[in-house]
Amino acid sequence: MSALYTASRLKVFRECNRKHLYKYVLRISTPSNAAMEFGTNAHKALEAWYLAWQAGTDRLAAALAVIDELDTFEIERIKLRALVTAYDLRWGAEPWEVLAVEVEFRYWLGDIEIGGKIDALVRDLTTGAVYVVEHKTSTADTAAGSPYWDRLVIDTQVSIYIDGATMLGHQIAGCVYDVLKRPLHELKLATPAEARKYTAGKGCKKCGGSAKTGEIEKGKGTYSVVFASEVKIIDCEGCAGTGWKLDKDGVPEEPRLHTVQRDTDETLAEFEDRLTNEIAERVDEFLSRGIVVRLSSELPAVRQELLDTIESMRALDEKQLAPPNHDSCVRGRSTCAFFDACAGRANIHDHHVFPRGVAHPELQTVAA
Repeated sequence: MSALYTASRLKVFRECNRKHLYKYVLRISTPSNAAMEFGTNAHKALEAWYLAWQAGTDRLAAALAVIDELDTFEIERIKLRALVTAYDLRWGAEPWEVLAVEVEFRYWLGDIEIGGKIDALVRDLTTGAVYVVEHKTSTADTAAGSPYWDRLVIDTQVSIYIDGATMLGHQIAGCVYDVLKRPLHELKLATPAEARKYTAGKGCKKCGGSAKTGEIEKGKGTYSVVFASEVKIIDCEGCAGTGWKLDKDGVPEEPRLHTVQRDTDETLAEFEDRLTNEIAERVDEFLSRGIVVRLSSELPAVRQELLDTIESMRALDEKQLAPPNHDSCVRGRSTCAFFDACAGRANIHDHHVFPRGVAHPELQTVAA
Protein backbone atom coordinates (compact mmCIF):
# COMPACT_ATOMS: atom_id res chain seq x y z
CA MET A 1 0.00 0.00 0.00
CA SER A 2 1.21 3.51 -0.84
CA ALA A 3 2.56 5.29 2.23
CA LEU A 4 1.01 8.64 1.28
CA TYR A 5 -2.45 9.62 2.50
CA THR A 6 -4.40 12.49 0.96
CA ALA A 7 -7.86 13.94 1.53
CA SER A 8 -8.97 12.37 -1.75
CA ARG A 9 -7.76 8.96 -0.70
CA LEU A 10 -9.49 9.15 2.66
CA LYS A 11 -12.73 10.24 0.98
CA VAL A 12 -12.63 7.25 -1.39
CA PHE A 13 -11.97 4.87 1.51
CA ARG A 14 -15.00 6.20 3.38
CA GLU A 15 -17.12 5.83 0.23
CA CYS A 16 -16.15 2.23 -0.47
CA ASN A 17 -13.30 0.03 0.76
CA ARG A 18 -13.19 -1.89 -2.52
CA LYS A 19 -13.04 1.30 -4.59
CA HIS A 20 -10.10 2.36 -2.42
CA LEU A 21 -8.37 -0.97 -3.14
CA TYR A 22 -8.80 -0.52 -6.88
CA LYS A 23 -7.72 3.14 -7.01
CA TYR A 24 -4.93 3.32 -4.44
CA VAL A 25 -3.58 -0.21 -4.11
CA LEU A 26 -4.03 -1.56 -7.64
CA ARG A 27 -3.72 2.05 -8.93
CA ILE A 28 -6.34 1.70 -11.61
CA SER A 29 -6.93 4.83 -13.67
CA THR A 30 -10.56 5.76 -14.20
CA PRO A 31 -12.03 8.07 -16.85
CA SER A 32 -13.46 11.39 -15.73
CA ASN A 33 -17.11 12.27 -16.19
CA ALA A 34 -18.52 15.62 -17.33
CA ALA A 35 -18.69 17.05 -13.82
CA MET A 36 -15.11 16.01 -13.00
CA GLU A 37 -13.82 17.41 -16.29
CA PHE A 38 -15.58 20.72 -15.68
CA GLY A 39 -14.05 20.93 -12.20
CA THR A 40 -10.56 20.15 -13.51
CA ASN A 41 -10.86 22.79 -16.22
CA ALA A 42 -12.14 25.38 -13.74
CA HIS A 43 -9.10 24.68 -11.55
CA LYS A 44 -6.78 25.23 -14.53
CA ALA A 45 -8.39 28.57 -15.30
CA LEU A 46 -8.29 29.75 -11.68
CA GLU A 47 -4.70 28.57 -11.33
CA ALA A 48 -3.79 30.87 -14.23
CA TRP A 49 -5.86 33.66 -12.63
CA TYR A 50 -3.99 33.43 -9.31
CA LEU A 51 -0.59 33.04 -10.97
CA ALA A 52 -1.25 36.21 -12.98
CA TRP A 53 -2.25 38.00 -9.77
CA GLN A 54 0.98 36.86 -8.17
CA ALA A 55 2.95 38.08 -11.21
CA GLY A 56 1.06 41.37 -11.44
CA THR A 57 -0.34 40.71 -14.92
CA ASP A 58 -3.88 40.67 -16.33
CA ARG A 59 -5.68 37.94 -14.39
CA LEU A 60 -8.81 37.61 -16.50
CA ALA A 61 -6.87 37.56 -19.77
CA ALA A 62 -4.64 34.78 -18.41
CA ALA A 63 -7.61 32.68 -17.28
CA LEU A 64 -9.54 33.16 -20.53
CA ALA A 65 -6.45 32.21 -22.56
CA VAL A 66 -6.30 28.90 -20.69
CA ILE A 67 -10.02 28.30 -21.30
CA ASP A 68 -9.62 28.99 -25.02
CA GLU A 69 -6.98 26.23 -25.23
CA LEU A 70 -8.97 23.56 -23.38
CA ASP A 71 -9.70 20.32 -25.19
CA THR A 72 -13.44 20.38 -24.57
CA PHE A 73 -16.72 21.32 -26.22
CA GLU A 74 -17.28 24.99 -27.04
CA ILE A 75 -20.41 25.07 -24.89
CA GLU A 76 -18.29 24.02 -21.87
CA ARG A 77 -15.77 26.76 -22.66
CA ILE A 78 -18.63 29.27 -22.76
CA LYS A 79 -19.83 28.14 -19.32
CA LEU A 80 -16.33 28.49 -17.90
CA ARG A 81 -15.77 31.90 -19.51
CA ALA A 82 -19.01 33.20 -18.00
CA LEU A 83 -18.19 31.84 -14.53
CA VAL A 84 -14.55 32.96 -14.46
CA THR A 85 -15.46 36.42 -15.77
CA ALA A 86 -18.01 36.74 -12.96
CA TYR A 87 -15.41 35.44 -10.47
CA ASP A 88 -12.96 38.11 -11.62
CA LEU A 89 -15.56 40.87 -11.27
CA ARG A 90 -16.73 39.70 -7.87
CA TRP A 91 -13.51 38.74 -6.12
CA GLY A 92 -10.82 40.58 -8.08
CA ALA A 93 -10.66 43.58 -5.75
CA GLU A 94 -9.79 41.65 -2.58
CA PRO A 95 -6.87 43.28 -0.69
CA TRP A 96 -4.73 40.17 -0.98
CA GLU A 97 -1.16 39.22 -1.67
CA VAL A 98 -0.86 35.83 -3.35
CA LEU A 99 1.88 33.89 -1.57
CA ALA A 100 1.73 30.60 -3.49
CA VAL A 101 -0.35 28.80 -6.11
CA GLU A 102 -0.85 25.02 -6.43
CA VAL A 103 1.64 24.35 -3.65
CA GLU A 104 2.19 20.78 -2.49
CA PHE A 105 2.77 19.87 1.14
CA ARG A 106 3.84 16.85 3.17
CA TYR A 107 3.82 16.31 6.90
CA TRP A 108 4.00 13.38 9.28
CA LEU A 109 1.68 12.22 12.02
CA GLY A 110 3.82 9.63 13.76
CA ASP A 111 4.82 7.18 11.01
CA ILE A 112 2.02 8.30 8.67
CA GLU A 113 2.70 10.72 5.83
CA ILE A 114 -0.09 13.15 4.91
CA GLY A 115 0.01 15.14 1.68
CA GLY A 116 -1.94 17.28 -0.72
CA LYS A 117 -1.95 20.33 -2.96
CA ILE A 118 -3.31 23.72 -1.92
CA ASP A 119 -5.00 25.80 -4.62
CA ALA A 120 -3.58 29.07 -3.27
CA LEU A 121 -2.18 30.76 -0.19
CA VAL A 122 -3.02 34.43 0.30
CA ARG A 123 -2.29 37.16 2.83
CA ASP A 124 -4.94 39.77 3.64
CA LEU A 125 -3.00 43.05 3.44
CA THR A 126 -5.45 44.81 5.76
CA THR A 127 -5.02 42.36 8.65
CA GLY A 128 -1.90 40.34 7.80
CA ALA A 129 -3.87 37.10 8.19
CA VAL A 130 -2.89 34.18 5.92
CA TYR A 131 -5.56 31.96 4.38
CA VAL A 132 -5.70 28.74 2.40
CA VAL A 133 -7.86 29.19 -0.72
CA GLU A 134 -9.84 26.20 -1.97
CA HIS A 135 -11.91 26.13 -5.19
CA LYS A 136 -14.80 23.77 -5.81
CA THR A 137 -17.36 23.37 -8.58
CA SER A 138 -20.75 21.95 -7.71
CA THR A 139 -24.37 21.70 -8.78
CA ALA A 140 -25.59 21.43 -5.18
CA ASP A 141 -27.48 24.07 -3.24
CA THR A 142 -24.74 26.33 -1.88
CA ALA A 143 -26.96 29.07 -0.45
CA ALA A 144 -25.96 30.47 2.93
CA GLY A 145 -27.12 28.15 5.69
CA SER A 146 -27.46 25.13 3.41
CA PRO A 147 -26.12 21.69 4.45
CA TYR A 148 -23.28 22.21 1.97
CA TRP A 149 -21.69 24.72 4.36
CA ASP A 150 -22.61 22.86 7.53
CA ARG A 151 -20.52 19.86 6.54
CA LEU A 152 -17.39 22.02 6.19
CA VAL A 153 -17.28 22.40 9.96
CA ILE A 154 -15.84 18.86 10.10
CA ASP A 155 -14.57 18.49 6.51
CA THR A 156 -11.39 16.38 6.38
CA GLN A 157 -9.88 18.16 3.39
CA VAL A 158 -10.12 21.59 5.00
CA SER A 159 -8.54 20.21 8.17
CA ILE A 160 -5.66 18.58 6.29
CA TYR A 161 -5.00 21.67 4.17
CA ILE A 162 -4.96 24.04 7.14
CA ASP A 163 -2.71 21.62 9.01
CA GLY A 164 -0.50 21.20 5.93
CA ALA A 165 -0.14 24.94 5.39
CA THR A 166 0.75 25.29 9.06
CA MET A 167 3.50 22.69 8.54
CA LEU A 168 4.80 24.84 5.65
CA GLY A 169 5.52 27.55 8.19
CA HIS A 170 2.41 29.71 7.97
CA GLN A 171 0.09 30.73 10.76
CA ILE A 172 -3.24 30.02 9.09
CA ALA A 173 -6.34 32.04 9.99
CA GLY A 174 -8.69 29.80 8.02
CA CYS A 175 -9.72 28.53 4.61
CA VAL A 176 -11.35 30.77 2.00
CA TYR A 177 -13.75 28.27 0.46
CA ASP A 178 -14.94 29.29 -3.02
CA VAL A 179 -17.72 27.39 -4.76
CA LEU A 180 -18.52 27.95 -8.44
CA LYS A 181 -21.87 26.52 -9.40
CA ARG A 182 -21.62 24.57 -12.62
CA PRO A 183 -24.27 25.80 -15.07
CA LEU A 184 -26.49 23.03 -16.38
CA HIS A 185 -27.82 25.22 -19.20
CA GLU A 186 -28.02 23.83 -22.71
CA LEU A 187 -28.62 25.39 -26.10
CA LYS A 188 -32.28 26.15 -26.80
CA LEU A 189 -33.31 24.19 -29.89
CA ALA A 190 -35.95 25.01 -32.48
CA THR A 191 -39.40 23.65 -31.64
CA PRO A 192 -40.28 20.74 -33.97
CA ALA A 193 -42.60 21.94 -36.73
CA GLU A 194 -45.40 19.59 -35.70
CA ALA A 195 -45.35 20.94 -32.13
CA ARG A 196 -45.31 24.64 -32.94
CA LYS A 197 -48.20 26.80 -31.75
CA TYR A 198 -48.89 30.31 -32.97
CA THR A 199 -50.83 33.30 -31.71
CA ALA A 200 -53.87 34.31 -33.74
CA GLY A 201 -52.55 37.73 -34.71
CA LYS A 202 -54.69 40.85 -35.20
CA GLY A 203 -55.79 41.58 -38.73
CA CYS A 204 -56.04 45.19 -39.85
CA LYS A 205 -59.77 45.90 -39.99
CA LYS A 206 -59.21 49.10 -41.98
CA CYS A 207 -58.27 47.07 -45.02
CA GLY A 208 -60.41 44.01 -44.42
CA GLY A 209 -59.23 42.05 -41.37
CA SER A 210 -61.94 40.57 -39.20
CA ALA A 211 -62.65 38.02 -36.50
CA LYS A 212 -66.22 37.19 -37.35
CA THR A 213 -65.56 33.46 -37.60
CA GLY A 214 -63.68 33.35 -34.29
CA GLU A 215 -60.29 33.49 -36.01
CA ILE A 216 -58.43 36.63 -36.97
CA GLU A 217 -58.18 37.18 -40.71
CA LYS A 218 -55.38 39.21 -42.24
CA GLY A 219 -56.40 42.46 -43.93
CA LYS A 220 -55.66 43.00 -47.61
CA GLY A 221 -52.89 45.47 -46.80
CA THR A 222 -54.07 47.75 -49.59
CA TYR A 223 -57.18 49.53 -50.69
CA SER A 224 -58.42 51.11 -53.90
CA VAL A 225 -58.74 54.84 -54.39
CA VAL A 226 -60.46 56.35 -57.42
CA PHE A 227 -58.76 59.41 -58.88
CA ALA A 228 -61.04 60.72 -61.65
CA SER A 229 -61.45 57.67 -63.87
CA GLU A 230 -58.25 56.00 -62.63
CA VAL A 231 -58.20 53.46 -59.82
CA LYS A 232 -55.00 53.37 -57.77
CA ILE A 233 -54.02 50.62 -55.32
CA ILE A 234 -52.21 52.09 -52.30
CA ASP A 235 -50.83 50.63 -49.09
CA CYS A 236 -53.07 50.79 -46.07
CA GLU A 237 -51.63 53.34 -43.66
CA GLY A 238 -53.29 51.53 -40.78
CA CYS A 239 -51.04 48.49 -41.20
CA ALA A 240 -48.23 49.87 -43.40
CA GLY A 241 -49.29 47.44 -46.10
CA THR A 242 -48.78 44.32 -43.96
CA GLY A 243 -52.44 43.47 -43.45
CA TRP A 244 -51.86 43.21 -39.69
CA LYS A 245 -52.68 45.74 -37.01
CA LEU A 246 -49.65 47.69 -35.77
CA ASP A 247 -48.89 47.73 -32.07
CA LYS A 248 -47.80 50.83 -30.15
CA ASP A 249 -44.24 50.38 -31.43
CA GLY A 250 -45.37 50.08 -35.04
CA VAL A 251 -44.71 46.33 -35.21
CA PRO A 252 -47.30 44.22 -37.09
CA GLU A 253 -49.24 41.93 -34.74
CA GLU A 254 -49.11 38.96 -37.11
CA PRO A 255 -49.28 35.34 -35.93
CA ARG A 256 -46.07 34.34 -34.16
CA LEU A 257 -44.72 31.44 -32.15
CA HIS A 258 -45.60 31.38 -28.49
CA THR A 259 -42.81 32.90 -26.39
CA VAL A 260 -41.67 29.50 -25.04
CA GLN A 261 -41.13 28.15 -28.56
CA ARG A 262 -38.45 28.84 -31.18
CA ASP A 263 -38.23 28.62 -34.96
CA THR A 264 -34.40 28.43 -34.98
CA ASP A 265 -31.71 26.93 -32.77
CA GLU A 266 -30.03 29.27 -30.32
CA THR A 267 -26.57 30.30 -31.55
CA LEU A 268 -23.48 29.95 -29.37
CA ALA A 269 -23.23 33.74 -29.16
CA GLU A 270 -26.85 33.99 -28.02
CA PHE A 271 -26.24 31.22 -25.48
CA GLU A 272 -23.20 33.02 -24.06
CA ASP A 273 -25.12 36.31 -23.76
CA ARG A 274 -28.03 34.54 -22.03
CA LEU A 275 -25.79 32.67 -19.58
CA THR A 276 -23.64 35.73 -18.80
CA ASN A 277 -26.73 37.82 -18.06
CA GLU A 278 -28.27 35.08 -15.92
CA ILE A 279 -25.12 34.68 -13.82
CA ALA A 280 -24.95 38.46 -13.37
CA GLU A 281 -28.57 38.54 -12.19
CA ARG A 282 -28.12 35.57 -9.81
CA VAL A 283 -24.47 35.94 -8.88
CA ASP A 284 -25.02 34.81 -5.27
CA GLU A 285 -26.33 31.50 -6.60
CA PHE A 286 -23.39 30.89 -8.93
CA LEU A 287 -20.52 32.20 -6.79
CA SER A 288 -20.40 31.43 -3.07
CA ARG A 289 -17.63 32.11 -0.58
CA GLY A 290 -17.21 31.20 3.05
CA ILE A 291 -14.40 31.31 5.60
CA VAL A 292 -13.85 27.99 7.37
CA VAL A 293 -11.71 28.02 10.51
CA ARG A 294 -10.04 25.38 12.62
CA LEU A 295 -9.21 26.44 16.16
CA SER A 296 -5.91 25.23 17.59
CA SER A 297 -7.91 23.42 20.25
CA GLU A 298 -9.70 21.42 17.51
CA LEU A 299 -6.58 20.17 15.72
CA PRO A 300 -5.66 17.34 18.14
CA ALA A 301 -9.08 15.73 17.64
CA VAL A 302 -8.85 16.27 13.87
CA ARG A 303 -5.47 14.56 13.74
CA GLN A 304 -6.70 11.67 15.87
CA GLU A 305 -9.62 11.11 13.49
CA LEU A 306 -7.14 10.91 10.61
CA LEU A 307 -5.00 8.41 12.49
CA ASP A 308 -8.04 6.30 13.39
CA THR A 309 -9.23 6.20 9.77
CA ILE A 310 -5.79 5.27 8.47
CA GLU A 311 -5.42 2.56 11.11
CA SER A 312 -8.70 1.10 9.86
CA MET A 313 -7.32 1.13 6.32
CA ARG A 314 -4.16 -0.64 7.44
CA ALA A 315 -6.06 -3.25 9.43
CA LEU A 316 -8.22 -4.16 6.45
CA ASP A 317 -5.14 -4.33 4.24
CA GLU A 318 -3.36 -6.66 6.61
CA LYS A 319 -6.34 -9.04 6.52
CA GLN A 320 -6.63 -8.56 2.73
CA LEU A 321 -10.21 -7.36 3.13
CA ALA A 322 -11.93 -4.84 0.90
CA PRO A 323 -15.70 -5.11 1.44
CA PRO A 324 -17.77 -3.12 -1.08
CA ASN A 325 -20.28 -0.47 -0.12
CA HIS A 326 -23.20 -1.08 -2.46
CA ASP A 327 -24.90 2.08 -1.22
CA SER A 328 -22.27 4.09 -3.07
CA CYS A 329 -22.42 2.31 -6.44
CA VAL A 330 -24.57 5.13 -7.81
CA ARG A 331 -23.94 8.69 -6.65
CA GLY A 332 -26.13 11.37 -8.16
CA ARG A 333 -26.29 10.73 -11.89
CA SER A 334 -23.07 8.68 -12.01
CA THR A 335 -22.37 4.98 -11.64
CA CYS A 336 -19.05 3.91 -10.09
CA ALA A 337 -16.34 3.25 -12.68
CA PHE A 338 -15.73 -0.15 -11.07
CA PHE A 339 -19.37 -1.28 -11.09
CA ASP A 340 -18.89 -3.82 -13.91
CA ALA A 341 -16.05 -5.49 -12.01
CA CYS A 342 -18.10 -5.74 -8.82
CA ALA A 343 -21.11 -7.00 -10.78
CA GLY A 344 -19.05 -9.73 -12.48
CA ARG A 345 -19.34 -8.18 -15.93
CA ALA A 346 -15.63 -7.42 -16.28
CA ASN A 347 -12.33 -8.71 -14.93
CA ILE A 348 -10.54 -6.20 -12.70
CA HIS A 349 -7.20 -7.76 -13.79
CA ASP A 350 -7.85 -6.92 -17.46
CA HIS A 351 -5.47 -4.00 -17.97
CA HIS A 352 -7.15 -3.01 -21.21
CA VAL A 353 -10.44 -2.41 -19.43
CA PHE A 354 -8.89 -1.18 -16.19
CA PRO A 355 -5.53 0.43 -17.05
CA ARG A 356 -3.00 1.08 -14.30
CA GLY A 357 -1.62 4.51 -13.49
CA VAL A 358 -0.46 6.38 -10.41
CA ALA A 359 -2.19 6.56 -7.06
CA HIS A 360 -2.15 10.35 -6.76
CA PRO A 361 -2.26 11.89 -10.27
CA GLU A 362 -3.04 15.31 -8.82
CA LEU A 363 0.42 15.48 -7.21
CA GLN A 364 3.74 16.01 -9.01
CA THR A 365 5.78 13.95 -6.57
CA VAL A 366 4.19 10.76 -5.33
CA ALA A 367 5.35 8.35 -2.66
CA ALA A 368 6.05 4.84 -3.91
